Amino acid sequence: MAPGEANSGNGGQILKPFTFNEIVLRNRLTALVVDGDNFCRLLEQGILQAYGLETQSVDNGDAAVELIASGAKFDLILIDMLLPILDGLEATRRIRAMGVRCKMLGVTAFSGERERQAFLAAGVDVFVEKPLGPEILIPILRELDEQYPSI
Repeated sequence: MAPGEANSGNGGQILKPFTFNEIVLRNRLTALVVDGDNFCRLLEQGILQAYGLETQSVDNGDAAVELIASGAKFDLILIDMLLPILDGLEATRRIRAMGVRCKMLGVTAFSGERERQAFLAAGVDVFVEKPLGPEILIPILRELDEQYPSI
C-alpha cells in the first residue's frame, strides 16, 4: 500500500484520503443547510465551514421557510429535495416567492433528469447530485465572494 492511502476493508479497494482544495474567501459568507438527514446535514455544514462559511442548518423545508420569513439572510442556501414536513421543491418555491435571490443549490441523491428539471423549475440555481464535492462548490464560493467589493 502506498503512503497516504488507506485500505477500505471492502475487497481491498484503495481509497485516497479526502483533502479540501484551498480557497481563501475575502468576505464573510453565510449559508443555510436544509437537509432532513442528520448525517448529511452535519457533513454539508462541516464542508462549508471548512471553506470558511458561517452556517446555520435546519432539518425540514418548513423550518427553512420560517427562518427566512423571520428575516434571516444568507449568501447560499443548500437544500435537499426530500425533506420532512415540506419538501425541498415546495420550500424552494416559497423561498423564491419571498423575493430571496441568493444562490440556491438543490442537492439530492437522485440524479435523474426528471428530478433535475423539477428542482430547477422550483427555483434552484444549480442541481447537484450528492455527495457535494469541491469541483462544484469552489467555483460557486468564488463567484459569491467576488460579488462583494474588495476592501
